[in-house]
Amino acid sequence: MNVDHTRNKTLGWLGALAAASLLASGQAQAGAYGLAVNELNNFRITTSAGALSLAGANRNASDSAFFQGGVAVNPRAVNTGPAANADVLQVCSGTGCSASPQNHYAPTAALEFARGDAHSFGNMLTAAGSTVSAVSEAQRNTVGAASSTAGDTLTGSVNLTLSSAGFITFSFMGRRDLRTSVTTMGDKSNVSIMDIFNISCNAASPVGCLSHANADGVIFQFAPDGDASNGSDINGNHTVGSLDPFSLNMTAGTNDPATGRAFTNGFAMFSLTSNFALPAGSYTLNFSKSTRTDIVVIDPLQVPEPGTLFLLGTGLAVLAFTRRRQAK
Repeated sequence: MNVDHTRNKTLGWLGALAAASLLASGQAQAGAYGLAVNELNNFRITTSAGALSLAGANRNASDSAFFQGGVAVNPRAVNTGPAANADVLQVCSGTGCSASPQNHYAPTAALEFARGDAHSFGNMLTAAGSTVSAVSEAQRNTVGAASSTAGDTLTGSVNLTLSSAGFITFSFMGRRDLRTSVTTMGDKSNVSIMDIFNISCNAASPVGCLSHANADGVIFQFAPDGDASNGSDINGNHTVGSLDPFSLNMTAGTNDPATGRAFTNGFAMFSLTSNFALPAGSYTLNFSKSTRTDIVVIDPLQVPEPGTLFLLGTGLAVLAFTRRRQAK
């Protein structure tokens, strides 16, 4: 019996098994997930004196999603007046879309998909206020890219009229849910949310409005960042009693399986009041909120983990030894 031949043959099989294990271990672990939820309830704009009214407003909701290799989904948007709801149909691309119902602002069980959904209901000048929500979510377990965005905005020619001089207050119940994770080193997941509210001068504003404004004409802005001492106007002034419990303007991301990130908060009260009384007259109200999720899953063989590197080294060493023995 040729012992050397048998040993060489066995070592060759070991080398092949090590290489196969490398392939299997890398491919089985690939994956990335991202979720960005931004919800406001009872969103109200109030004044300390007189009455507020909206006219000529555009309320916009838009969604978009992209999933490499999935069905193409064009961005959708709806535009309505100040009193009408703006509910754009969810967009979803990928094989897991059936698990995501409309106006669903929580994680789903789908495995291969990208979705975006947003809506705005109610009137922000009433006691009940309005509900404004946006979510983007994506998950990928095969090599490729997926991104989704959802936005809900109140922008454009939004005329806010104050019947008499008064302090203006923004208030709402807000929550955020940001989650980002990957299962293979080198895969990428990034998520973000953003909320900005401001009041600015327009051509019909009272004389002296611009004296309080910055170069863009903004006189009062609220961008919740978790810092209750951050200013309510362009000069950084802040009023007593305003609430800003956590940031609604942030980005999170990871490309390391050991550093998944989550920033999850239940509903909390936010509010901010202008630090001076606005004179009676017309102003422009601007409101913007958005969410975004971007994930990319790369070929796991391009960035092997330490365990797969060991398997690769073992396989190559065994194969080299086998060829040396055969040459002798």
